[in-house]
Amino acid sequence: MSPHVPLHRSLRVQRLATAVTPYQALSCFTDQSYLCLLENPGQPSAQGRYSFLCANPFLVFQAHGTTCQVGPPGDLRPLPGDPSEELKKLLARYRSDSPREAEGLPPFLGGAVGYLGYELLHALESIPSPGADSLEMPDAYLLFCGAVLATDHLEGTSWVLANGFGESPEEASRRADAELKDVLRRLASLPPSEPRPGAAEYVQRRKARLALRPRLLENHLAESGIRPFIPQARYLEAIHQALEHIAAGDLFEVCLTQRFDAEHTGSGEALYRILRTVHEAPMAAYLRFPEGELLSASPERFLSLDRERWAETRPIKGTRPRGRTPEEDAVLHRELETSEKDRAENLMIVDLARNDLGRVCEFGTVRVPRLCEVETYPMTHQLVSTVRGRLRAGFDAVDLLRAAFPGGSMTGAPKIEAMKVISRLEPSRRGVYSGSIGYFDFDGGMDLSIVIRTLLKQGDRIRFHTGGAIVTDSIPEEEYQETLDKAHGLVLALELARER
Repeated sequence: MSPHVPLHRSLRVQRLATAVTPYQALSCFTDQSYLCLLENPGQPSAQGRYSFLCANPFLVFQAHGTTCQVGPPGDLRPLPGDPSEELKKLLARYRSDSPREAEGLPPFLGGAVGYLGYELLHALESIPSPGADSLEMPDAYLLFCGAVLATDHLEGTSWVLANGFGESPEEASRRADAELKDVLRRLASLPPSEPRPGAAEYVQRRKARLALRPRLLENHLAESGIRPFIPQARYLEAIHQALEHIAAGDLFEVCLTQRFDAEHTGSGEALYRILRTVHEAPMAAYLRFPEGELLSASPERFLSLDRERWAETRPIKGTRPRGRTPEEDAVLHRELETSEKDRAENLMIVDLARNDLGRVCEFGTVRVPRLCEVETYPMTHQLVSTVRGRLRAGFDAVDLLRAAFPGGSMTGAPKIEAMKVISRLEPSRRGVYSGSIGYFDFDGGMDLSIVIRTLLKQGDRIRFHTGGAIVTDSIPEEEYQETLDKAHGLVLALELARER
């Protein structure tokens, strides 16, 4: 299709007689080198109401530093502009107003799905780039997919949504029909459930292990085959240097992270099945690319933009592990709820988020409907706030992204200075971690998570990061332990996978 000819769009909607969740349908797409599952494996909620599965992209977009490329799978060609501007043009080319059929349907009907890595910031801001990349993944990787399998978990309804684009209505219609037929054919071959450990069994194994090891400690890492990228002493020294920057007035807060390496010979999909049970995070994701797999159990929404142009971000700052008993758990919940330090961390990021949204939202619409509320997940208690605003006319999802990326909960405040300090103090690139996973809809909507609690699997190699906010009253040893608390569920998933 010529990039200069206006595109016609056709949408096919097939409601399934029997609900098939995207997670259940994974086995129908084992032949696909490109696949994105976005789901909520826990209890349905307003934040995690829908799940989506996309595969078989007709276009792939990648960014590497300040350059980018696009094309059909296996035939990518360079684009002349910077990544965000080229992505904006691509999305605009395929964007159309919501079809009549969109009423009553999920918020995502098809579009670009994938990830935006943390180092994409170097294409947006003049910040020194860190050391060499050893993760061998693009800074951004988006798949333009015409078909989506979607489930509304509150209503128990599933659809296949198939988009076709063409230079004529007839061509668009033919492409939509082909997309729909392919997904329905795959679903017809859905095999019966195989006998294997179910979610309930993994939950019991998780509880048993937590009873024996309520917190992950330094000495447990080697026992589990986990190798910190840097020794504990070096991470503590980075915290001391961050505290010196704070004392000098350079910044108020900075999020420092560290990387861990491991090996796992099993399949990434099987490991994800355990991870989603261990964490039950509302913005979980499994992404498959030729270069590697991403297994994410993120509880944090970075940015969303709905059809009414309301933007939302839900920063998390403040973490406590779950307790071994209901009594201990209640104490930890209350401790987080009343912690002045954690509340201060959260408030600083809320102010940053309000400023980010204010750059592109209508004056007077930016509000904080929820401030410093504790949300509980299987492995942690988290302190969460919500910031909302209505996007101004003339701006789109990419403009919103550029105003707020990367998420302030993963940088600190002020954001630019915090990112400069991070670039100097962290010896390893973050890669996908601290970036975003999610979608850009053909109708102009967007929903992105913050990439935390996430494993990168490349062959038998596993990489993951954890971190925490450093503020003026941070105690380095406690901050280091917080990184282990956040790693506990990831390590637990690896251990349970090796027991199979």
